[in-house]
Amino acid sequence: MEKHTLVDENDKATRSISIIRDLLNDDSFKSEPRTASKFFSRNFKLNFVAVILLILPKSIKPLQLVLNEFFKKLDNGILVTKSAFTQARRHLKTTAFITLNQKAVLEVLYGDGIYENAWGFRLLAIDGSKIHMPNSPEIRQEFGTIKFATTIDNDKKIMGEHGYALASVMYDPLNKVVVDAP
Repeated sequence: MEKHTLVDENDKATRSISIIRDLLNDDSFKSEPRTASKFFSRNFKLNFVAVILLILPKSIKPLQLVLNEFFKKLDNGILVTKSAFTQARRHLKTTAFITLNQKAVLEVLYGDGIYENAWGFRLLAIDGSKIHMPNSPEIRQEFGTIKFATTIDNDKKIMGEHGYALASVMYDPLNKVVVDAP
């Protein structure tokens, strides 16, 4: 495997950040991933860019702490509750993150043909999971169900169905990037 210099990695990181900045300031990009045109149309505390920037970094901190730290950095004295963030996040389609990943990560990483590979091939791994979903008619209709049966105390059998979704992730382990997550 050919190793690349830190300059190459820094250049790609700089291009990715520039693309993210451009997309977050692009009105056509901001209008597409909203669940309805009325959402994120005015400049509220939790505008489109703020919600995206709060979701992008992976954090193990409690959500309220993340919100407090984020808005403290803006130095505008605004406090936002977890509930307000959850409601704002609900109005954002996943297509925003798919587009960001495609344009700012994948096109930058693979676009010039210089990336880690195994004997000239891109190595991809796929992982899948079943996700137990809340049991509502809408979710059962959208995702389907899986039947279950269990025995308690060797004599009492419980049977039923739960809403389940199937999730998968295609990952490039050499370049440490998610390629697809349908």
